[in-house]
Amino acid sequence: MKKGVWAAIVRCIWEHRNNVIFRQRVPDSEEILQAAQLLSWLWLKHRESTFSYYFSDWLLNPIQCLLCVR
Repeated sequence: MKKGVWAAIVRCIWEHRNNVIFRQRVPDSEEILQAAQLLSWLWLKHRESTFSYYFSDWLLNPIQCLLCVR
């Protein structure tokens, strides 16, 4: 499922790129990071039965959270 984190990052970069190009948004790396953190946590939470961390735990220590995923 660690590939899911990578997929979330790539998806958020792609969506942000589209918003910059097609909706004249300003590039914002912090916005990409926050979106990727939220999306990857949501995917893990709903796809992995062993993932029982709160979003605040995920933000503080994502590596430890990922170690508990098969």
